Amino acid sequence: MFSGILGSERLLTSHVGSFPLQHSWDNVERIAGDLAKIGIDLPPYPQMRSFIDMYLEPLVEAGLLVKKGSSTYHADPKKLLDSRPPRVVAPEAELAARLRSRLGFRWMRGPATGPFTLASRVYVSEGQGLSATALANRDLVTGFFAEYVRGVVESLVSLGYDFIVIDEPMLANIVGRRVLLYGYSPEDVLETYHRILGPAKGRLRGTHVCGRLPHRLPEILAESPDLDVLNHEFADSRANLEIEWRRILEASGKTLSPGILSSKKPVVETVEQAEQLLEAVASKAGWENINIVSADCGFAALSSSAGPEEAYRIGLEKLGVLVELARRRA
Repeated sequence: MFSGILGSERLLTSHVGSFPLQHSWDNVERIAGDLAKIGIDLPPYPQMRSFIDMYLEPLVEAGLLVKKGSSTYHADPKKLLDSRPPRVVAPEAELAARLRSRLGFRWMRGPATGPFTLASRVYVSEGQGLSATALANRDLVTGFFAEYVRGVVESLVSLGYDFIVIDEPMLANIVGRRVLLYGYSPEDVLETYHRILGPAKGRLRGTHVCGRLPHRLPEILAESPDLDVLNHEFADSRANLEIEWRRILEASGKTLSPGILSSKKPVVETVEQAEQLLEAVASKAGWENINIVSADCGFAALSSSAGPEEAYRIGLEKLGVLVELARRRA
């Protein structure tokens, strides 16, 4: 029923990355152990910090950004353009990689925050909104930030991560029906993916863009020869079912990794509910073009309506639903 992915002929399960616990190294080990017990096929390194802050903080430490307040970053654009970005990797990724053998993970997912999304949080001029950030500077995104993320990907590959995923939610904001904001072209998007994913050639490579998708975005992403898997949400964004997935996937040879459980609602869906949505996605994409299932996004948002421990319990139970669904469809 499903095409072979990483040598498997069955539906695989994964998670985007974040969890609603307080950041600590003990919790990285706790989460990794729980993912092993549940039986997630492609577990990520656990993220309990902002997926943006965890990759902008090293640029502050390198003297390339200035942090003001809790999460506002500023930079001199000329300084960035004239600088060579440091090569970094999240300590969480290093720790999870060391735990791999003991926990028995066959494969692991390595999320890397994309350059468009990172740039959208760095202010390079006076003013408010995205137009004042590095996102509005094409050269910064396709140059400095793309090279920075390329280094992150190189590090993840060196640590042995099998499924490299570029988390790029900002793309859903800059791709319009007819034009891309800030002077970007589809070719800029494709060349940026080519640059950052080059070191992961030979690994499974994907991108995660959550939220409601502009219909043009999957068309652009599918043109990338450097992407194998498109990971998007369907539970909280049912409008994504309206996209012509089968045509896009079959024309490009890409596969779809649908999010089929809410990452926002603190309610554990039944296996039957998850299966019903998966079948709806498959009716649009084709069973043969679906390989990996996940929740819509990470589970950090669950903590907005429940305490950390309760939110974590809910997240784990949601992942258990995915595993049971995959077993039923094996």
